Amino acid sequence: MQYFNIQLASQLSGVASATIRAWEKRYKAVIPERGDNKHRLYSETDIEKLALLYKLTELGQSIGKIAPLSFEELKDVYLRLMHRPYEERHAVVTSSENIDTEKMLSGFFLALSAYKLDIISHELEKACKILSPKDLCLKILIPLFQEIGHKILRQELSIAQEHTLSALVKFYIGQMIGKNYQKALQKNKLILITTPEGEWHEVGILASALLCVHYGVRFVYLGANLPAESLAEAANALKPHVILMGTTRFELTSQFDLNDYLSVIKNSLEVNAEIWLGGNLNAFHRTELEKKKIHFFSSLEKLDQVLSEF
Repeated sequence: MQYFNIQLASQLSGVASATIRAWEKRYKAVIPERGDNKHRLYSETDIEKLALLYKLTELGQSIGKIAPLSFEELKDVYLRLMHRPYEERHAVVTSSENIDTEKMLSGFFLALSAYKLDIISHELEKACKILSPKDLCLKILIPLFQEIGHKILRQELSIAQEHTLSALVKFYIGQMIGKNYQKALQKNKLILITTPEGEWHEVGILASALLCVHYGVRFVYLGANLPAESLAEAANALKPHVILMGTTRFELTSQFDLNDYLSVIKNSLEVNAEIWLGGNLNAFHRTELEKKKIHFFSSLEKLDQVLSEF
């Protein structure tokens, strides 16, 4: 079993070091091992329990009452609470001002290095609760997935692990979009958001939807892997101002590339909608897109700037 010092335990669990010591001393919440130097060493189970205790205190539970419970008993309490109506959970809403996102991100990276899904899930839930959609997108999701990409290249993470992490992220982003969607009805212009057929990577367009929520831009989220004919049909019916697509490659399938896909859309469109494209394409392909009057965004930061003036 892997052990962590109190600083790492704090970052992984989300509980301040001073709070861990207090919960240990007053309530025997966890009883860490001691190293040869007498310093505290926390097991993975200790950290999972601390993270769950933190969740429950955020939901209004008294630490004095729940600290003596076993990890399984705490999970039962948490599940019962989460089945209550939202208003009854007494969730603590924290101001998004002055939040240390660097510290929050370091917690994600530590959990990612140990592939601790429970802790990653906890951190995502906390981030969605206390950060604005824009800060979640630009300060957490972008650097998190950049780090995931680096770990895959260094063979520190497998593709299966990437898919698991992506599924977790998509779940929490979807929840945040749903919770805030009514705020995205302030502007008359409409954006359709999707990825081309053959492109299954969805995190980028979900992040784009978060930015739309933040700026009150109306949007319809069409999901990933949408055939060109279906996208044109939706656009002709909904009459958007912009069609926003995300892609990670130019060659979409063995049979057609991005140029083919865009040609079908343009030939099928009956409305005057701008086409925006974001993703990871080389300079040659970007130049070709610009010749076709396609607005290309090489980063979500650039999309953020445009949406802020939309």
